[in-house]
Amino acid sequence: MDTRITGLLPFQRNPPMLVNDLFEDIKDGVMLIALLEVLSGQKLPCEQGRQLKRIHWVANIGTALKFLEGRRSVYRGSPIKLVNINSTDIADGRPSIVLGLVWTIILYFQIEELTSNLPQLQPLSSSASSVESVVSSETASPPSKRKVVTKVQGSARKALLKWLQYTAAKQVGIEIKDFGQSWRSGVAFHSVIHAIRPDLVDMEKVRGRSNKENLEEAFTIAEAELGIPRLLDPEDVDVEKPDEKSVMTYVAQFLKYYPDPHHTVTDVPENDKEDRLVLRDLKVWAEQFERDIARAQMAETSLQEKYQSFKHFRVQYEIKRKQFELATQSVRKDGKLSLDQAVVKQAWERVTSRMLDWHIHLDKSLPAPLGTIGAWLYRAEAALREEVTVQQAHEETANTIHRKLEQHKDLLKNIDGHKKAFHEIHRTRSVNGVPVPHDQLEDMADRFNFVVSSSELHLLKMEFLELKYRLLSLLVFAESKLKSWIIKYGRRESVELLLQNYISVIENSKFFEQYEVTYQILKRAAEMYAKANGSVEEVENVMKFMSDTTAQWRNLSVEVRSVRSMLEEVIANWDRYSSTVAGLQAWLEDAEKMLNQPEHSKKDFFRHLPHWIQQHTAMNDAGNFLIETCDETISRDLKQQLLLLNGRWRELFMQVKQYARADELDKIRKEYVDGVAHLTAFIDGSNKKFSTSVEVSFHDVKMFVQDLENIKQKLPAMEAQYKAVSRTVQLLTKEVSQEEANEMLGTLTRLKEQLGKVKEYSSALLYECQRLLSPLEELEKQITHFYESLEKVNEIISILDPEAQPTTVLKQKAQDLVAYQENCKKDVSLIERNSQSILQCVTSTEVLQHFHQSTFQKKVTQVQLTFQNMVRKAGEWRKNIEANSRLMKKFEESRAELEKVIQIANCCLKEKGNPEELLRKHSEFFNQLDQRVLNAFLKACDELTDILPEQEQHSLQEAVRKLHRQWKDLQTEAPYHLIHLKIEVQKSKFLVTVEECKAELARQNKVLSREGNERMIKEHMLFFGDKGSYHLCEKRLQRMEELCQKLPVSDPVRGTLESSQRILKDLKSQIDSTYTKLTEHSDTWKGYKTRCHPNSYLGHSIFSELANWISSTERELKKIKENVNDTAKYKQCKASVGEIRKHIHKHGENHSWLKSRLAVLTTLCPDLEAKETEDELCKLSSDFKRLLDLLAEIENTLGAVGDCVQYKEEVKSAIEELISNSKEVQAEAEKILDTESLLQAQQLLLHHQQRTRRLRAKRQDVQKQISQAKRLQIEGGLPSTVRDDLQKLEGTLENMQQTMEKREEQLQVTINKWEQFERDKETVVKYLNQASSVLERILNFSSLESLSSELDQTKELSKQTEAMAAQAENLVKNSSEIQLGSKNKQSLQHQAKSIQEQVKKVEVTLEEEYVLNKS
Repeated sequence: MDTRITGLLPFQRNPPMLVNDLFEDIKDGVMLIALLEVLSGQKLPCEQGRQLKRIHWVANIGTALKFLEGRRSVYRGSPIKLVNINSTDIADGRPSIVLGLVWTIILYFQIEELTSNLPQLQPLSSSASSVESVVSSETASPPSKRKVVTKVQGSARKALLKWLQYTAAKQVGIEIKDFGQSWRSGVAFHSVIHAIRPDLVDMEKVRGRSNKENLEEAFTIAEAELGIPRLLDPEDVDVEKPDEKSVMTYVAQFLKYYPDPHHTVTDVPENDKEDRLVLRDLKVWAEQFERDIARAQMAETSLQEKYQSFKHFRVQYEIKRKQFELATQSVRKDGKLSLDQAVVKQAWERVTSRMLDWHIHLDKSLPAPLGTIGAWLYRAEAALREEVTVQQAHEETANTIHRKLEQHKDLLKNIDGHKKAFHEIHRTRSVNGVPVPHDQLEDMADRFNFVVSSSELHLLKMEFLELKYRLLSLLVFAESKLKSWIIKYGRRESVELLLQNYISVIENSKFFEQYEVTYQILKRAAEMYAKANGSVEEVENVMKFMSDTTAQWRNLSVEVRSVRSMLEEVIANWDRYSSTVAGLQAWLEDAEKMLNQPEHSKKDFFRHLPHWIQQHTAMNDAGNFLIETCDETISRDLKQQLLLLNGRWRELFMQVKQYARADELDKIRKEYVDGVAHLTAFIDGSNKKFSTSVEVSFHDVKMFVQDLENIKQKLPAMEAQYKAVSRTVQLLTKEVSQEEANEMLGTLTRLKEQLGKVKEYSSALLYECQRLLSPLEELEKQITHFYESLEKVNEIISILDPEAQPTTVLKQKAQDLVAYQENCKKDVSLIERNSQSILQCVTSTEVLQHFHQSTFQKKVTQVQLTFQNMVRKAGEWRKNIEANSRLMKKFEESRAELEKVIQIANCCLKEKGNPEELLRKHSEFFNQLDQRVLNAFLKACDELTDILPEQEQHSLQEAVRKLHRQWKDLQTEAPYHLIHLKIEVQKSKFLVTVEECKAELARQNKVLSREGNERMIKEHMLFFGDKGSYHLCEKRLQRMEELCQKLPVSDPVRGTLESSQRILKDLKSQIDSTYTKLTEHSDTWKGYKTRCHPNSYLGHSIFSELANWISSTERELKKIKENVNDTAKYKQCKASVGEIRKHIHKHGENHSWLKSRLAVLTTLCPDLEAKETEDELCKLSSDFKRLLDLLAEIENTLGAVGDCVQYKEEVKSAIEELISNSKEVQAEAEKILDTESLLQAQQLLLHHQQRTRRLRAKRQDVQKQISQAKRLQIEGGLPSTVRDDLQKLEGTLENMQQTMEKREEQLQVTINKWEQFERDKETVVKYLNQASSVLERILNFSSLESLSSELDQTKELSKQTEAMAAQAENLVKNSSEIQLGSKNKQSLQHQAKSIQEQVKKVEVTLEEEYVLNKS
């Protein structure tokens, strides 16, 4: 029935739209927008197309929901509220949400519009009075005892129900209370039809039929006679709880056919007259009640009597409250009150305010601290009672709740102290001995208990609400951003900007993490609030909100997360479209030109046509996607561009489409060739495996089985390959010649036969091989076991000296030998039997004929022979072991080792080659030669001699003597051999070095006449000096002498030393001759003396110039030192020192050159004159160093003076800036005194104080700089003038600070006086307003009975007026004392005088009233 409800809506559209499945058809939002356009008559934006994606669905639904939220209710005038209805739920097709949305549309577009034509039947449905039990909540029992006001549903429902009650139900005498059970019998439907067309229904028959019959007939008549769609079935209504929304929707349609809905209630003017009389009576009662309350408040009675009086008035107030609320409810369509209603409402609000003030006054009148507790109770109750005002922005609502929550927490800080004090008062029933009214105390106790018990729950609720609205603000923010992202897109650049905005808003700011944190905190707060709250309904609401929010976020987060992929897809399609369009346009131009070329050129060019077909398809796919997702302008451009390109493509393709299959045919042919080659390779490989010879062994047969299994596993793939090749051949036979086709088919037939043979043969062969594996494996295990036992036997019979073993050990070994021999015998028997079985199986099977048996038979024969050999050796071991076998073996081994060593040594003595290599090799060998080799041989010989017979001992000793003699000769020759090699090495190195020296001498003699002698001498001394090549020759010759002394005198190698000495002597003479030539032509020293010597006749030599400069500069520096502490001459001294420092660099270079040059020449020409020149240069160096030290000292002093001068300048500049800022601050202070209002003056004062604090901080910085300058003056030993300057600056700074502080203090005093003046003025003005209202009531007294009370009020008011007159006089006095600007001062004085005059008028009026009343 719910889905049929759409039939109610006027869904006529061109073209028409049909609803088949409401939940599916509404998902994309197109139908929903069309529906709203028909209902509202307005045009709404809509995303349409064949390829709409989810984001477009959500955008359409969001447009529809936004339109609904912008509509206003006919009754309330407020926007339509869509509770828990969001775009993603509708896009998901959730039935409950979809039906809720449809109901909202029906309610506001159908039911409200129909019932709005019934203005006289609108119920009094406006919200409760503004006071809404303020007094009762303040004065009566705590809220747990108060009545709960139930809010009614919308006015449309009540208006429709009232219409039914006044028309249909009243006419036929039935009762319609709701839209549920009242309609189950069907009589109510017939009564409505009867009210419209009495001739269609017989109410007597209706009352006698069943529910189902009545319902069926009513629905049929309404559809047939009135044209009302059949939205309901009898089964929908004849249930325990019929759906009220469905019934209400159906019944509302009857309003269209009611003849005169505007006159259903008669006698309206008479009712209006009665209402006005009621309102006048209520006004009179309220005014009298207010006067009575005022008299009761003024009565001089005890606290008990006052509270009893208050309770009496409160009872009367509660009796009348409901009547006033009903009378002041609007009956107009616009919700406004009539004039009489507004007057009555104002009177009731005054009464309410009076009751509230009275109650507060009674609480405050209690003795302290009970009065303070009463005031605190009032504030606490107000905080608990205060409702949350939901603002348009959820974040603002959350901030408001947060402020109220903090205020409530501050209020509850004193709860323990108040609780303790009140319990003590409640226990004693008095305060400091003064009794407290019992009723008032009990009332306060109830209120106190309510505050204590409700505060914790209220705090939890406020925390929950704060987090709730913060979460809602995040949801609203996400939805708003989502709507800005799921739009019709523009060019790529705009989509890129949207993507960047998405990344910035969602990913960079970690929006999902922020939401998750807020949600988890809210979840904990909700759990705590639900646990503490005892209301099942409230807990259900909290849990429903959490579940709805979770569901909404689940859908919304999916939508938000999908935005990026959608934007990236749009960008990718733009890129794909741009690239394909550019490439396709260029290719089309080339292709159109190619149409006029020869056939072979066209065929070659259009070979790649399939690729461009793909490009064309990709371009159209991307273009169509962009057309669907981009805005109208861009879509139109894309469509135009695609239309042109596709037209060109179509014309070209019709002419060249025959070339499209050229590459495809080659590709198919290649697939055929590759497939045949693959199949042939498999068949050949398989046949090769089948024919490969296999040895009859477990390992070989197992590997062969694995190969067969691989072939078997590949067979299905090969058969599939064969089928693929067959399909390829079927395609090719249509394109190739008949001969080639027959050849392909023949190849296929051959391959099929061969594949069948491979499959059949491999299965048979695999079966036989698997049968053979088991006995082969068993045989391998038996052979292995045999050889294991054989190894044990060999271990036993390999013992060389049985006699050396203990008897028990030999006995155990013999027993083990017998056991192992028996095991070997059993294994051999099993091996022979199993081998016969295996050979018989191989020879009897045809498919195993290629298995080779020779290796297998050899293995078995080897086992048999090994067994026989083992038996023989075991017997020999027991009988023929000889005792000398171990000694003989040892002797042979040691002799072989000794002979090997002697042979290697003899080869070394005879070896020729590179002396260095031979020396390294032979030294290593002879150093490792050890006497232990000979000792081991001699020891083995002695041991063997003891057991040999005498005839064999002689030959053994002869062999030993021969080897021993060779060993002695070797030890004698080896050292001399190594010495000879060392001499050869030194000689070769010596001759190489001599040749180097001779080559250098030849070079020096050659270039002597062409280059400077000085450099040649230096090179000569370096090459032939202590570390040069000649020295190296001498060392090597010395080493040769040392080695030759170790040789015998007759050794011919000694002649090598003598020849080497002669060579070195000749070399020495050549070196001396060359050096003499070099020194004879040297004029270097002469040139140095001519240029630099101080006794030179040249007036501007470097030496004398440097000495004169040092002397003059030293005198100048001493003068500078005398004035360096004078700050006035600081810049002059600094410039002079800087100039001197520049000259020092130049003369320092000359000095360094003199020193380095003299050092070189001294080494070349060591004579007495060089020594004298060196002493003179040392003195000059000492003077130069002293000059540098003096300059450094002056520079350090200048640095200290400069720092001090710099600090003084900085301080002076800072003080000048402070003085300038101080003047600006003073100007601001004068502006403060000329401001027109106190609030503006306070703001300017705050700004002035901030600037003053900044100046004070800056002054402290300047003071630090002065202190730093003083420290530098003391540390640097500067003159007192610097200190005096700093003290003057410090004094200026201190005076400025004192002036600022004095000015700020005066300004603060003036503002304080101004504030006090305003407070006093406010007190007097408040009193004047109060006195005016009191005087007005007194002047309009209503009876003689109240005259006495009014006289007393006049007296009391006169006393207060006297006090106010004195205060007004003080105002006039104070206004003249406040030091403001002239204009402000005159204004204050004028205000004070005006107030004083008003007070005097009140005094005069009171005196006249008093006289009048008294008379």
